[in-house]
Amino acid sequence: MCKGRIVNTPSGRLPENLPGLDMVGFRAMVRGNEDMLRKLLEKFFDGYGDMAENIAADVAAGDAARAASTAHALKGVSGNMRATRVFEAAKALEAALKAAPDGPDVAPLLNDLAVALDEVMAGLGDALGRRSSPTA
Repeated sequence: MCKGRIVNTPSGRLPENLPGLDMVGFRAMVRGNEDMLRKLLEKFFDGYGDMAENIAADVAAGDAARAASTAHALKGVSGNMRATRVFEAAKALEAALKAAPDGPDVAPLLNDLAVALDEVMAGLGDALGRRSSPTA
């Protein structure tokens, strides 16, 4: 994991380290295909940055099933991308939502997910040359 500002290299190749992502594992998964790597990271950046807020809104609306389903989807995508902290946070939140949607563990686990997701999104925004928050 890398701390600090991430800058894209002149060749267009994404950095070797991005906060919250196992780039070595992710590159291996895409067999070193930089175009595929960039495409998947852009898709994640564009589509998943607000997932913690979406889950929180579903919890607030009393729709624990939808919140758990969204956490499950995020868990799958983040696992494939090697976003380990996001994966672990989504996994724990999904389990808590299924076990006790009104339980005391949901709010702190939702916060953990938001923090992990923010870390990944900030690094991706820098690496992709885009805003750190797609909704900001």
